[in-house]
Amino acid sequence: MNDPLRAKLNLFITASLAFALGLGMASALNLTPMSLAAGDRDAPEWIIGAPPIQGGSPGAGFADIVDRIAPAVVTIYAERAGDPNDTEGLRLRPGIEEFVIPWSGSGFVISADGYVVTNNHVVEGASQIDVELADQRRFSAELVGRDPQTDVALLKLAAADLTVAPLGFADSTRVGEWVLAIGSPGFSGGGPAPLETTVTAGIVSAKGRSINILGRRTQLAIEDFIQTDAAINRGNSGGPLVNARGEVVGINTVIASETGFNQGYGFAIPIDLAREVIDDLIEHGEVRRAVIGVLINAVTSADAKYYELDRVAGAKVQNFSDEDSPARLAGLRPGDVILSVEGQPVIGVPDVQRRIRQYEPGETVNLDIVRRDKTRDQVSVTLAAGQDEAIEGPTRLAARDRNGRGDALGVIEVASLTARTRSRLSLPSEVDGVVIAEATAGGPLGRALGMTIPPKDVVIEDLNGETIGGPEQYEQVIASLDPGDAVSLRVQIPLPSNSGTVWQAQIVSVEVPQR
Repeated sequence: MNDPLRAKLNLFITASLAFALGLGMASALNLTPMSLAAGDRDAPEWIIGAPPIQGGSPGAGFADIVDRIAPAVVTIYAERAGDPNDTEGLRLRPGIEEFVIPWSGSGFVISADGYVVTNNHVVEGASQIDVELADQRRFSAELVGRDPQTDVALLKLAAADLTVAPLGFADSTRVGEWVLAIGSPGFSGGGPAPLETTVTAGIVSAKGRSINILGRRTQLAIEDFIQTDAAINRGNSGGPLVNARGEVVGINTVIASETGFNQGYGFAIPIDLAREVIDDLIEHGEVRRAVIGVLINAVTSADAKYYELDRVAGAKVQNFSDEDSPARLAGLRPGDVILSVEGQPVIGVPDVQRRIRQYEPGETVNLDIVRRDKTRDQVSVTLAAGQDEAIEGPTRLAARDRNGRGDALGVIEVASLTARTRSRLSLPSEVDGVVIAEATAGGPLGRALGMTIPPKDVVIEDLNGETIGGPEQYEQVIASLDPGDAVSLRVQIPLPSNSGTVWQAQIVSVEVPQR
């Protein structure tokens, strides 16, 4: 082969390899825009994955990431009708004889044609929603839909060519990775001037957290939070949690605090879950998800001991969503622990929810369970479409009192359920047992219930499956417990609602502390 021909052949091979390598890199980086399924609406041209940050200067820290994301972060101003007799925090809307309560939060743009993501609690109950972009342009926003079960809401602006926040994948995010919490709180800072873009840095502290913050507001809450120590304060709700590649991996949502301000425990909704919600909101205007119709709690170490499990894993059935709950009709009972879904072991509540979300209403799934009498079984549940009912309740997680006193459960006094007590508590006639008159939040039962105040007025129905008929029987069972024993209780907890007190049954396991 002569030299000119050899040179041409080498050039052709080199060009072919470079082209193939380029295709492989583009595929690995996932740089192509991805659209959601759409019904009557145009699908958003949101961006999945972000190209590497180029040209970063030494010592710049996260500045290049902020330069990319901050233009897509927005301030959301919302108003709801207020009571004119309660003047605190109210203002009169100009030109309209109507008192309104103003508040604000954050959000971020996910498509150039105006779709904006935020938290449900930022826009819930709003009669007017305005969005201010980073360049200070202001738009009246349309509420496309919201989902109380995940605390995700979707807005639409009449805008075009907006800066878009690239989306990443929460599933592949690792504990220990650097993340930024970015928000634009507006007037939530309380100062004379609006607070615009704010940035805090931290790491991913944990994944798959279930903290029962949404469960206090909605019966079918889905909690699969990313925990971070990046500071999230009031007004930052709805803003993006961003990884070191400049991709959104979560929606900043809630903090655990005694004061309402950051103390190092922040929680964000995984962007993978949010994308599922957004898909349904655009296509249907609501979220359509399959449910088994149960209220479940995480398995504790005391549960694992009582149920004789090999490890602390699973989800414990507390109650059913209604009489027609698929799980109830399939034969599940309160106190059953779900160990696996379709043969896939579950670690906790988020794991069960994540696996059920893979199926459609009408499909059947097999659940491996262990019952309260410690027998093992399998049930087949035909999934239904979720229909939720909101619960009025607190919206902030507080630290717990760790002072333990009282009996083996931390209960100081129980009382009989007299006619007067039943009337005061609006207790259904079918509920029987003893009512807690005094207890401590730091005792074993208080901690098991997640109480931030002493569990007063909680009704104990049975202990280890044995019905409690009165204070004397309760004291006999408690006296028979030894340090280190695990005890299973069925309790009824009073929850406030718009229609009065709603009673919720729970099965909890408590380990008697060593004296």
